[in-house]
Amino acid sequence: MTAAPAAPGRLERRKARTRAAILAAATRLFHEQGFEATSIQQIAELADTGVGTLYGYFHSKEDILREVLRQSRDEAVARYQSAVSADTPAIERISRALESMAAYLDQNRRVLVSVFRLAAKERPIDDDYAEWLLRSFTELIEAGIRSGEFRAVPADAAARMLITTVMTATLGIGAWAGRHRDPDLLPEIQQLARALLCREP
Repeated sequence: MTAAPAAPGRLERRKARTRAAILAAATRLFHEQGFEATSIQQIAELADTGVGTLYGYFHSKEDILREVLRQSRDEAVARYQSAVSADTPAIERISRALESMAAYLDQNRRVLVSVFRLAAKERPIDDDYAEWLLRSFTELIEAGIRSGEFRAVPADAAARMLITTVMTATLGIGAWAGRHRDPDLLPEIQQLARALLCREP
């Protein structure tokens, strides 16, 4: 018989609490005043820990930002996964994925602007997520094509188009400026996805 794994000791529990406090403080400050305006000192103070201790958990402010975004993404993915099942039609999977992505972008609007600025300075923050997102949307579209629900569209190009459209629309970038708070915005994009992908009834 295999022994049950030991419960985390006091030190591990304290480390987990400190790490969680750092991330909670950073999340609050990044959203309230922006990434650039937030200092490591401010994060440490709000987390009720020292700067040296903070650096024991994260190497840089960018590392903290990556983890803040990862946590938010994981929550968005969990919401998507709970909204679909094995028999969910392909177009509904796409619609739910667009909805989850839009919610993530909207909730992290201020922080993501900083991500784009860092990327422009060749300091990428979210490359792994961008690759995962493209792969996931492409796979959803390919699955819909295989099942006969979708037309034989170029899956990679369609995925890139949908991701870019939701991103720029939700963040109000370029031609989408001023529409990011429009309640009809996401339903219109979902309707476009349906028109692009679905076979004629």
